[in-house]
Amino acid sequence: MNHVIRNIRKIRIDRELSQENVAFNLKISQSSYAKLESGQSRLSIDRLYQLAVYFNVPVEELLKK
Repeated sequence: MNHVIRNIRKIRIDRELSQENVAFNLKISQSSYAKLESGQSRLSIDRLYQLAVYFNVPVEELLKK
């Protein structure tokens, strides 16, 4: 699962988005998003899909190693 978190973080940074921006659009707190991105919180299938939609990428791109 670490590769998924790395992919999410890389996309966010490449697009020059803050954790706060992403969290706002996912309707969660910045601290909740930070826990997801650091691996302290579990990434659900629903949240994975929301991130793919938000970043406008296929889910497979987030899952690739």
